[in-house]
Amino acid sequence: MKKLLSGKKNPLLQKLQTILNEDKKEYVISQTLSILFFFVFAMLDVLFCLSNYLVSEAIIISSIFLLQIIAILVMRNNKSRFFNSQIVFFITIASLFGLVILSGYTTGSYFYFFPASMVYFAGTANSSSDKRVRYFIIITLLFVASLLSNQFLLPHHDLLPYRNNLITFRFTGAIILTMIMVKNLFSLLAYIQNSDSRKEYHEALFQSYLDAYIIFNQETKVVIDYNKRMLGLFEIPAGLELKDLYITQVMMRYLAEDSANKELMMNCIPDNWHGEAGFITHKKEKFYSYVKSVVYYRDENKYQILSIRDITNMKDAEKELIIYKESVEKAGRAKARFLSSMSHELRTPLNGIIGTSNLIKSETNLPESIQKHIDVLLYSSEHMLGIINDILDFSKIDAGKLELKKQSFNVKKCMDNLVGPFESQFKNKNLQLIIDQSPELENAQVVSDEVKLSQVITNLLSNSLKFTLEGKVTLMVKVKNTNDEKITIQFEVKDTGIGIPKDKQEEIFQGFAQVHAAELSRRFGGTGLGLTISEKLVNIFGGKLEVESEPERGSRFYFTITFQTAAKTQPFNEKIAAATNDIDIRGVKILIVEDNEINATILKSFLKKWEIQIKEAGNGVHALELLKYHRFDLILMDLEMPEMDGYTAIKIIRKTDTTTPVLAFTATLLENMDTMLAEAGFDGYVLKPFRPAELKAKIEKYAPHRKIEYV
Repeated sequence: MKKLLSGKKNPLLQKLQTILNEDKKEYVISQTLSILFFFVFAMLDVLFCLSNYLVSEAIIISSIFLLQIIAILVMRNNKSRFFNSQIVFFITIASLFGLVILSGYTTGSYFYFFPASMVYFAGTANSSSDKRVRYFIIITLLFVASLLSNQFLLPHHDLLPYRNNLITFRFTGAIILTMIMVKNLFSLLAYIQNSDSRKEYHEALFQSYLDAYIIFNQETKVVIDYNKRMLGLFEIPAGLELKDLYITQVMMRYLAEDSANKELMMNCIPDNWHGEAGFITHKKEKFYSYVKSVVYYRDENKYQILSIRDITNMKDAEKELIIYKESVEKAGRAKARFLSSMSHELRTPLNGIIGTSNLIKSETNLPESIQKHIDVLLYSSEHMLGIINDILDFSKIDAGKLELKKQSFNVKKCMDNLVGPFESQFKNKNLQLIIDQSPELENAQVVSDEVKLSQVITNLLSNSLKFTLEGKVTLMVKVKNTNDEKITIQFEVKDTGIGIPKDKQEEIFQGFAQVHAAELSRRFGGTGLGLTISEKLVNIFGGKLEVESEPERGSRFYFTITFQTAAKTQPFNEKIAAATNDIDIRGVKILIVEDNEINATILKSFLKKWEIQIKEAGNGVHALELLKYHRFDLILMDLEMPEMDGYTAIKIIRKTDTTTPVLAFTATLLENMDTMLAEAGFDGYVLKPFRPAELKAKIEKYAPHRKIEYV
C-alpha cells in the first residue's frame, strides 16, 4: 500500500515527505554523534583504566560501550523497533553491578546507567510506553538499591586520587552522553511520529479511493489487505473477511462466468497488466470493471495490487451508443432509400416531359408561339430538375459522404464549357456576360473534380443571372501563384444586381434560407440551397466562399483554391459537354432494356433520328433472351425493373460477355454512383432525364460504328 500511494502527486503527501526527510536527516546526524561520543568516551575510559592497572574494569567498560554502539547501529537500520532491547539493557545494568561489586561506588561506573537508559528508551521508542516506563522504574529501583547495599555491605574502598579523577571523568561523560542520547531520542520520536502520520495518511487515502483495491502475496497468493471500496463494490456483508483467503478463491467466488479475460484472471494475472473483467457481487448483481495490476516489493516479498474500477455505467452508455448509432444508420439508410425513391419517381415523369419537349423542339417549321411554349416547358422542367439535384446534393454533403473525384482537366476549357449555355440566357435578359481569364490558364492542367467545380461556378452564375435586372455579370478567373506542382487560382463572380443587406450576408449560406423580403423571394423563387451547396463544396476543395455586397449595387462572390497540376489531359469519362461530329454512329446496334413505356418511346425517338438500330426488352429476363441470339454495340439498361432488375442482369451478362459496353439508364441518383456501378459491371451511366447531346456523346464514346451484322 505504501508503494502504491507513494507515487501520487499529492501536495500534502509531498509536504509530509519533506518533513519526514528533514527529521530523518536530523536523526541520522544525532545517531552519528552518539556513536562518535560513545566511542571517544569508551576509548578514554579504557585508557584511563589501563593506565591505572584496572584491566578487569577496562574490559567491562569497553563491553558496555560496545553494547551501546551496537544498539545504536541496529536502531539506524530499523528505526521502529530494537530487538531484545531489554536484554541488552539488562546486560548493561548487570555489568555496571559487577563494576560496583569489584570497585565500589567510588569509581563512578554507575553514572553510565543514565546514557544506557537513554539508549534503552531509544531502542523501545515504538513499544508500549506503560511497559517501557514500568521496566525502567523497576530497574532504576534495583540499581539504587544495589548502590545502597554496596555502601553498607561491601568493603570500604579508599578514595584514591585516580579514583577522584575517574569519578569526575565518568560523571562528566555520563552527562554529555545522556544529553546527546536525549537529543537523539527526541529526533527519533519526531521521525517516528511523522512516519506514523504518513502511514495514517496513506491508510486514509487507501480507504478513500473510489476504486476497489485488493493486495495479495504473489508467491503464496494469500490476500493481505483490501480497502472499504472493495467491500462496497462487491456488496460483501459485515463480518465476512477476505484476508487470509487465496486470491483464486476470491476470483472463483466473484468472477462472472462470461467475464472477459476469465482464464487470465483465474490462473495468473500478469505484472503491470490492465484489462476488462466482469464480476458478480455477493448479492448476485453483475457489474463490469476495468482491472489494473501492479507489483511492489517489501521485506524481500513480492506483492501484487489489483485495482478494480466499476465501468458498468460506461458499458451501458456504450451499448446505448451502439443502439443509437445503429438507429441513426438505419434512419440514414431509410433516408437514402427515400431520397433515391423520390429521385426515381420524380425523374421518371420529368424524363417524359423534358424528352417530349426536346422531341417537339427538334421538329422543323414550328410556329413561334409553339416554340415559346416549348421553351417555357423546358425551362420549368429543368428548373424542377435542378431543385431535385440540389436537395440530393445537400443531403449527401450534410451526411459527409460527398468526396471529390480526381481527374485531369483544363481549367480554361472547363470555364468555357460551362459559360456556353448561359450566353443565350444573359442575351434574353439584355445582360452583359464578361469573361476575364488569366492567359496562363490556357495550359493550366489540374487534377481535381471538374464536375463539382463547374457546379459551384454554375450556381454563382445562375444566382447572378437571377438577381441582376440590368447591367452586367463578370466571371473572373485569375492565377495567384503557380509552380511545378501546384497552382493557386482565384474565382470571382461579380454582378450589378439587387445586392444583399450586410446583416443578412451570413445567412445566405444557410440551407433553405431566403434573405430578401417575402415579395422578392416569391418573385425570384428557388430553394435557397444553391449558395449553401456551393459554400460547402468550396470548403471540400480547401477554400472559403466569401461575399461582398451592398443593396442595389450588386454582389461579389469569390474564393481561392490550390490545385495539384497535371502533365496532360485525362478526359473525365462521365462529363461530356457536347457530342463531336467526326464519329459516325449510324447503324450502331443498341439494346434498350426499359420497363417504362414513356421513357422507352422518347429514347427510341432520338435513337431513330440518329439512324441507330434498336431492339427492346422490358426487363432483365427478356434482355438475356435477346442476348442469346443477337450481338449489340451497346446496351442501355434500367436498374429498377420487374422480374429481374439491372444489377442481377449485368452480373449474368458479365459471366459470358465482358466486352459489350453496358450503360445504366436510370432515374435513381445514388451515392458513390460511379464506384457502385463499376463494381456491378456497368461501364457508365446515363441519368434520366437525359439531354440528347449528352446521350449522343455517350454513344459516340462507348459504341463507335462497327460493322457487325445481326446473327
